[in-house]
Amino acid sequence: MNVKTTKTLTVSIALVTALLTGAVLLADNKIADFEPATKRTEVIARYEKMRYGAFIHFSMNTFLDVPFFESLKGPLPPSKIYNPTNLDVDQWVATIKKARMRYAVLTAKHYIGFALWDSKYSDYDVATSGNKTDVVAEFVKACRKYGIVPGLYYSLGADAAHRKNRKMTDDEWYELANNQITELLTNYGPIAIFWLDGMEPVPAAQLQRTYNTIKSLQPDCLVVVNQGYTDGTYWTRSRWPADVVTGERTCPPVGGHNPRMKYNGKTYYIPMETCDTSAVGIFGKGWFWEPGEQLREVQRELLPLFQRATGRRANFLLNVTIDREGKVPQATVERLLELSEAIGGSTTK
Repeated sequence: MNVKTTKTLTVSIALVTALLTGAVLLADNKIADFEPATKRTEVIARYEKMRYGAFIHFSMNTFLDVPFFESLKGPLPPSKIYNPTNLDVDQWVATIKKARMRYAVLTAKHYIGFALWDSKYSDYDVATSGNKTDVVAEFVKACRKYGIVPGLYYSLGADAAHRKNRKMTDDEWYELANNQITELLTNYGPIAIFWLDGMEPVPAAQLQRTYNTIKSLQPDCLVVVNQGYTDGTYWTRSRWPADVVTGERTCPPVGGHNPRMKYNGKTYYIPMETCDTSAVGIFGKGWFWEPGEQLREVQRELLPLFQRATGRRANFLLNVTIDREGKVPQATVERLLELSEAIGGSTTK
């Protein structure tokens, strides 16, 4: 193959890639960075219509009797400590379906760095644990079975297993993260939502790289970047780009979320999601299951939260904890069904 043919082939591949993914082809045949939508697309419209989803926190922290942030500072728990004795991922998603939630986001890898799938790039995962089930695979399979839209969570900045005490350089870590995200988006079929967290130390260039990776692999996957305790009226600059703005335990202002948000002088269409917990705890603040956790009351807390979030034009992502057996506790099942009954048919409008 001569130089001219090689050059023509390179240009053609770049052009096809750009056309297939929606990226912009620059004059030098490089593909420009992906960016969020500037108008309400069909993908965004489907996301907004879902309105109500489940945030599933399940990982190594489920099995630790120490406060969440303390677990990141001490010695790394051996992977064998993760050992659900009666794991039933189907029960999780069946419960979500009965509760009339429409989508679910699973913590595939949380701050501690433990992966709920067998990753080629780390041995701190289910393959070396007390229960080797590929939880991501079971989760996605159950979502397909029950008609729930699947999403995955990945801690992009915080990872005690690989980053604490400078076990890896930043470049090595982000290469690992990019590889693991590629695994998640190539091995489990279409993933509608990719939820990024642990963002405090993430440089803008690395976040852009991650966004590009996700969009190049699955263009219709909406990227959520945790903005923290914000009401959706402004953008945290270090957490751009993203397709959805979040409010952790925070609803939009009384006037409702305006999805037409400006960034660097350009207007984008960015829907909002409020996430909050169904339980109150000491160790995990209601995100991870813990012994003696207290469920929040429906009429006094959970129903008003749902109404405020969705009534102000945000989706509502309610956390559902999984216990050490590997199931949604019966008390939580009952509370979610009680909330569903209180909401009525509003999730299907």
